[in-house]
Amino acid sequence: MPRSVLIIDAISTRRIHLRAQLDTTAYPVDLAETQSEGLARARKDPPDVVIIADDLPDLRLRQFCKTLRSQKQTQFTTVVVAVQSENQSARVSALVDGAHDVIDMKCDAVDLKARMRSFMRSSDYLSAMDRPAHGHIPQGLSESRPDFAPITTATFVAPNPDTHLFGSLRKMSADAGIDARHAAMHTVRRDPDAESDVYILFETEPNDGIRDTLIALRNHPVSRRSRILFVTDCTSRSASPLDLGADDQVPTEISPSELTLRITRLARGKRDADRRSAETQELAQKAYVDALTGLNNRTAMEDYLVRMDRALADQPKAIAVMIADLDHFKAINDSHGHAAGDVILAKVAQTLKSKLRDGDFIARYGGEEFLIVLPNVKRDHARDVAMRLRDAVADTPIALTSGTVVRATISIGLAVAHKSERKTTRDLQRAADTALYSAKRSGRNRIELAQMVSPLGRPLGGSRAEL
Repeated sequence: MPRSVLIIDAISTRRIHLRAQLDTTAYPVDLAETQSEGLARARKDPPDVVIIADDLPDLRLRQFCKTLRSQKQTQFTTVVVAVQSENQSARVSALVDGAHDVIDMKCDAVDLKARMRSFMRSSDYLSAMDRPAHGHIPQGLSESRPDFAPITTATFVAPNPDTHLFGSLRKMSADAGIDARHAAMHTVRRDPDAESDVYILFETEPNDGIRDTLIALRNHPVSRRSRILFVTDCTSRSASPLDLGADDQVPTEISPSELTLRITRLARGKRDADRRSAETQELAQKAYVDALTGLNNRTAMEDYLVRMDRALADQPKAIAVMIADLDHFKAINDSHGHAAGDVILAKVAQTLKSKLRDGDFIARYGGEEFLIVLPNVKRDHARDVAMRLRDAVADTPIALTSGTVVRATISIGLAVAHKSERKTTRDLQRAADTALYSAKRSGRNRIELAQMVSPLGRPLGGSRAEL
């Protein structure tokens, strides 16, 4: 969808000035004179960003933000309030009432365009998410801190540690639920604090190295998920901190109250993102992990085999595929019940997994069948692994809830191909399946090695043998 900006200001010269500062070639800019007119335009053509003047006649900013967020089409619209730069109380009030950001009415064009790019990226991200599944819709900075909210760890980084800003933050940190720390630039570049939710980077002059620190933090695996607040008055440089990876940017004369609010918002955003990431990982686990055994499920197996075949096509290697099946599993269920059968399946799965290398793959293939892939192994080694798996299962007693102890056994069909044989995992899977049935027919608790056959019908790997 096309991105757009709506400017609401009763003074026409300011509306025109703001529009001139924006990149109108990248997105259309609409204008409105009153709050009611702006809401009507937003409902008709939802903007990504609304810039509204704080001195708009009859402005009720809290209600304005609430109205936008209550509508499906505008719930992710970013609200920016334009204020006079010297009016610190108006800045804080706007943030408390629900605005996402505050800008100077006579803002610098470079800074404003960078903020718009940042807002547009955030709008795209939020719109792509299923927000109802993840809880409430964010309400700017207006939410009070619940009693159970975790302490926010904020690390202050500056070339000169004795700045008034850090001192003010330390004074307010306890009441705001912020653990304010200080760290040297060279320290956070090399060894960022894993506990830090927010980094406050203070730029004192051009080329003081703080922007390099920003880039280092954004790319370090420990700090890349942390939020970064960049404090600077150096706006004439070509690259904006927002474009370099900062999540927020403020001038050096920011009040302690506004600084605290912004840190709190950034920390809340990080916690929300961490929660969504955990939920995504949980969903992925449910999609690819068998709930009973904890092994990879059939879907994960299919994906793995496709990736393995692609890798083998690019770089041929020896590979072995096994299919292991619990012996007499129906009789176990009939004698001890399906709950006992589940216990046995789970225990056998754990035993098999514990005997494999980190690079090996195991999945629950069917009801009581397991598929195992051993990459880059020779035939003798694969045979040794199969014997180790068979013996481990047979030698492991399984205690049932009834107090009964049983010993399960498995039969294994094994197929191995040398890298020169150019066999796919599907070829090996079929061969292992055939070998498994042979092992079952021959008495169970056995390993049957499949005889691989070339397209010309010639044996590739010796004869089938029981182990």
